[in-house]
Amino acid sequence: MKLRFKALLLDYLIIVLYLVCLFILFAGIYFFFLDGLPEFTENQMHLVSFLTTVFPVTIIFAIQEGGKDKASIGKRKMGLKLEYKYHKGLSSLARNIIKFIPWQFAHMSVIKGIYTGFEGVVVWVFYILSIALAILYIILAIYTKDQRHLPDLLTGSKVVIKEEKDD
Repeated sequence: MKLRFKALLLDYLIIVLYLVCLFILFAGIYFFFLDGLPEFTENQMHLVSFLTTVFPVTIIFAIQEGGKDKASIGKRKMGLKLEYKYHKGLSSLARNIIKFIPWQFAHMSVIKGIYTGFEGVVVWVFYILSIALAILYIILAIYTKDQRHLPDLLTGSKVVIKEEKDD
């Protein structure tokens, strides 16, 4: 369990580094080439946030975890890998879509709140879903016998310690 949470922390730090680089890139583009922040509609903002954050991260993790090593960078560094009951490529993609859904729900909540106010029902539904799913993932990983969280359970995958013969 400790290895899995260390892997999660490392992967999270890599995602944060990506987001910082993305921020610097877009801040530079907006202020040096576009003379300030452009105005986006709510739908444009949903699209921009999805296409620059959730989508690429989901695809990168799906490729890493569905590839030869069957592990993200954090999992590889901690000596972990994924085992799949079904097709590893499709299972990895589905697993990562489900894994990052709370992040997308959080984006949807915040963006909707910015454009329509934070009192709206839709804002709170997506906010509660994002937090509840993240908590559920953690609780399942801690308390299930084989330490599988919801994306693992739904896709027939399992994080295991990598054996030396896998190299």
